[in-house]
Amino acid sequence: MTASADHSARRFRLRIASLAAAALCATVTVNAASAQGTPEERRACRPDVMRLCRSEIPDVPAITACLIAKRTQLSQACSLVMFPNRHSDATHSRASRPVVTQ
Repeated sequence: MTASADHSARRFRLRIASLAAAALCATVTVNAASAQGTPEERRACRPDVMRLCRSEIPDVPAITACLIAKRTQLSQACSLVMFPNRHSDATHSRASRPVVTQ
């Protein structure tokens, strides 16, 4: 491979890596935003987070893992947010997702 071709190949790989990094950042940003839940969901779980998982704040994945680990201790309101498929109430049929309380 010539020096010019090697340089072009490196630039191409760098461009692909940059695009992949940008896509990953965009995905993480969207996931972080959706992880926060609706205001109602945050209100439902805030007391449980403060009571059971205070030490995990502000780490969203750690808060979520804590709430899941302590699911038997959750209030009914937070349990409906975190585990909607376990409840027969059709108004809470959304998929489980992490909830930030900040």
